[in-house]
Amino acid sequence: MLEVGRVCVKTAGRDATKLCVVVEEIDETFVLVDGNTRRKKVNKSHLEPLAQVLSLSKGADTKAVLAAFEGAGLPVKKKEEEKAKKEPKAQQKKEKPSKKPSKK
Repeated sequence: MLEVGRVCVKTAGRDATKLCVVVEEIDETFVLVDGNTRRKKVNKSHLEPLAQVLSLSKGADTKAVLAAFEGAGLPVKKKEEEKAKKEPKAQQKKEKPSKKPSKK
């Protein structure tokens, strides 16, 4: 059921509810996924397979996976969007004034 190219939804972990695709079957329990999630080894029980299958070769790189997502009309979360979201948080951090005693 979880062959290479199968589109799935992560059901557990930090990437829960995000779309991914099976890139490689590692063993009976684990697969390698990529897509709108981090490229990672995942337990098959943490995936909900969808009906859609993308044409990918075994071990396809992230660029090929994202291109296949776009070709299939699936939403693609780009790295630039993630960086833009993180940037305002970095700007919000303000340096605390130093509490060094002044020398007289």
